[in-house]
Amino acid sequence: MQALYEEMQDQEVNVVGIVADGMNNESALKIVQRQGVEFTNIVPDQKFTYDFVSGISVVPVTMLVNSKGEIVGNKIVGARSKGEFKKLIEQHLK
Repeated sequence: MQALYEEMQDQEVNVVGIVADGMNNESALKIVQRQGVEFTNIVPDQKFTYDFVSGISVVPVTMLVNSKGEIVGNKIVGARSKGEFKKLIEQHLK
């Protein structure tokens, strides 16, 4: 995701991660920081975890959100290559 973030910045595409590793989100955030990830990562509070994260049964899950904050397309369940993500994003930039 870091490489995708770097490559897509000139198209005004942003990447935001949600660190949701069950009961140990702070440890997961430290791993993200150690990996040199530069895009924003959020540790969800209890309400966000209840409203959003608890409804996800498989990780990773990716959602594309437009500049209005609306989810576009379907949830993307499972890992994808940078090229696959880039293609999906570019479809929604048109």
